[in-house]
Amino acid sequence: MRKLFLFLALLLSSACGPTPLQVSLSPQRALVGEEVTATLTGAWAEGARVWVGGEEAEVVRASGNTLVFRVPAVAGGPKEVEVQTSRGTAATTLGVLGQVARDRVLLRLPPGQALRDLPQGFSLIRRDDLRGCGFALAELGYTGEALGRALEELEALDPSYKADPESLWSLDSWGAEAIGAFQAHRRGLSGQGVAVAVLDTGVDPVVPQLPGYDFVEEDATPQDAFPGGHGTGAAGLVKEVAPDADILPVRVCDQSGVCRASRVVRGVCWVVANRQGPTVLNLSLGGDTPVEALKLALEAALSQGIPVAAAAGNQGNQGSPAHYPAAFDLPGLVAVAALDKDLRPAPYNTRGTYVDLAAPGTDLECMTPGGGQRLCTGTSFATPLVAGAMALWLSAQPDLTPAQLQQRLEENARPLPFPPQEVGKGMLDLSQKP
Repeated sequence: MRKLFLFLALLLSSACGPTPLQVSLSPQRALVGEEVTATLTGAWAEGARVWVGGEEAEVVRASGNTLVFRVPAVAGGPKEVEVQTSRGTAATTLGVLGQVARDRVLLRLPPGQALRDLPQGFSLIRRDDLRGCGFALAELGYTGEALGRALEELEALDPSYKADPESLWSLDSWGAEAIGAFQAHRRGLSGQGVAVAVLDTGVDPVVPQLPGYDFVEEDATPQDAFPGGHGTGAAGLVKEVAPDADILPVRVCDQSGVCRASRVVRGVCWVVANRQGPTVLNLSLGGDTPVEALKLALEAALSQGIPVAAAAGNQGNQGSPAHYPAAFDLPGLVAVAALDKDLRPAPYNTRGTYVDLAAPGTDLECMTPGGGQRLCTGTSFATPLVAGAMALWLSAQPDLTPAQLQQRLEENARPLPFPPQEVGKGMLDLSQKP
C-alpha cells in the first residue's frame, strides 16, 4: 500500500510540474515592419522582450500568454526569434521576407487541380502546369498589406497548397555592394514612395515602371531601342540600390544614342509637370556644349525639390572637356565620376572641378531589353547608383531639399586618395546612413 501511495505521489508531482517553455508564431513568415503574434506555453507574456536575428523587436501589445511584436529591420531569410520571459527564454524561427515583391505571391498546387476561389485581395495573373517538375505554379496578384499573413491564408485554403513570396533576385552587381546599398536595405530602406525619372534611351518593360513618355516618337511608349539597352541598364541599376523606388521612363535619346538637347529640356519639364511625390532626375547623358534652356529647366526642377544625378562624362582620354549638364554649377545637381573595380578613378573618367562624387562604373552587371544581362561601363552607369542613393535618402527624409541631399551624400562619402577633380568628395557610401 505504501508503495502505491509513493507511486501516485510521484505521478501527481510529475503532472503538476512546470510546463516546458515554448513559443509559436503566426504568421511564420513576415516582412520587416509587419506584426507577428507569439503564443507562449509555460509563461505569461506581460513584460516579455523579443529579439529577431539579434535585433530587439518592438512589442506592440501583450496579454495573457500572447504578445504581438513588429519585425525589426533585419536582412531577409530564416532568423532566430528569442522571447525572454520571467521564466526564461523561448526560441523559434521566423522567415523574414527580404527583397520580395509586395504585390505578387506564388502558389504551388498539384498539376491539373482546379484552383479554389481566392480570398479577397488576390487575383490570378497566370498559371502553368509544370508537369516536368510535378506541380502547378500560379502567380497571384495581391493588393493587401500583410504579406506574411497572406501566405498563411492561402495555405489554409487547401492542405496541398504551398505559398511562396515572389523573390526579387538581382544580378549581384559589385557596384551596389561596394557602396553599401545592402546595409541600407537591412536598415529597412528601399526607396519606397520615391520616383526616379530616367531620361535616356527609354526603359524596357522588363523593368517595372510608371507611365512615362517618348519624346523621340512622341507617344506614351518609351521603349528602349538602343542596341543593348542603355536606359534599361540605368533603370535596373537604380532598382538595385533602391528596389522599391518607382521608375519613371522618359525617352529623350534615339536608337543611335543621340540625345537632342531639345528633347532633354522637354523631358525635364515634363517630369516637373507630371511628377507625383518625391522625385529624382537621372541624367546619364551629356556633351561638351552647354545649353542655357536646359540649365533653366534643371533650375526649375531643383526649385521644385527634384535633385539631379548627372554623368560627369567619359572623355578622360580626350582631354577631359567639361561635360554638360553635369558641369552646371547648381546646388542639388550631383556630377558623378566613375570608379574601376579597384576603386581607382576609371581611365575614361572625365576630370574636372565640377565633379562632386564618385561611384562604381566599370563592368557593372545590368539588364538588357527582354530580360538579358550584360556588363555596363561608363559614368552613365555610375550615375544611377547615385540616383538610387538619392531615392533612399528621400524615402528616409522626404523633406530634404536638393542642396541638403547633396550635402548629406558628400558628408557621408568614403574618402579616396585621389584629387577631387577625379573623385569629388569621394565614393558614394550608404553603409552607415541614411
